[in-house]
Amino acid sequence: MKKLLKSLTLILCFGVFINQAYALSLPKLSKYDKKITYAVFNANDVFQIAAANGYVSVVEFSKDERIITISTGFSEGWELIDRANLLFIKPKAYTTKFVHSENPEEGNAISEIVVDPTPATWKTNLIVTTNMNMYVFDLVLNSKSKIYKLSFSYPDRELANINELQKKLDEQIEQDKLDSSLNRVSVPRNWDFYMKVNKGSENITPNFAYDDGVFTYLGFDNTKSFPAVFAYENKQESILNSHIKKDGNYDVLVIHKVLPQILLRSGDKVVGIFNKGYAKNPLRSTPQTSNDEEVERVLLDEKSQKRQEIESETQKAFKMLEQRQNNE
Repeated sequence: MKKLLKSLTLILCFGVFINQAYALSLPKLSKYDKKITYAVFNANDVFQIAAANGYVSVVEFSKDERIITISTGFSEGWELIDRANLLFIKPKAYTTKFVHSENPEEGNAISEIVVDPTPATWKTNLIVTTNMNMYVFDLVLNSKSKIYKLSFSYPDRELANINELQKKLDEQIEQDKLDSSLNRVSVPRNWDFYMKVNKGSENITPNFAYDDGVFTYLGFDNTKSFPAVFAYENKQESILNSHIKKDGNYDVLVIHKVLPQILLRSGDKVVGIFNKGYAKNPLRSTPQTSNDEEVERVLLDEKSQKRQEIESETQKAFKMLEQRQNNE
């Protein structure tokens, strides 16, 4: 008896598990029109579509999904047409042949008859695969509860997308701040530089050099090659942080320091840069020119476009969520 009870318990538990794993999900009705419905996608749910003879219904998947395969248990009775992320569903009549014998001496006769959709015989299932998900449906005929449209929502995916967009936006804001700082318009404070050039090193010599009290700027035209830059202090060399910016026809090597001596190297080529005005006008921060506002506007146009696009995408995602919640 105990073994029998254990067996029954296992069977019941297994049945509950199956029922939960493949639960039938009825779409949620729109508050504006009950024929417009919504469903939250769950890979373990079966979604019911109630159709009616003479009407077409449409299923809307996410905009980035594309339908790959469609399979139904009763293809003769259902018309299924896919377009991008939309699936149009319509019950249809079909023609079949009927063999009968009115006169045995004359043999069998074959007639064609049209079978019209009926709720009792048109119920079937539908399986749709897309590039992202698999969907399982029950197709039923029910003229009283027919739906015109079923739209799926994907809260987990939408939240992940919003979080990713927000992360990109934060990163872009930080990058814009850095770019704005690195590309600021500086006021030349000191042009008192001279250089010593080793033989054969002419093509790594800068066309001009100055510092603004914070950074050192070396300008090169398009006939020159960019060298590696080193500090030369106490007869020792150490690599310097730098970045490159455009200034008219020149590429400017911006060195993140002001030093009395700088070495430029490229293979065997060596150039020494000497700052004769070193420490004459020290600054803690770089002053800005009067056209900063114009420069910042140009930087916004050229470098903040990506940030604006990300902001727009984030706002659209939030609006879509808000609109869907209002409609449901």
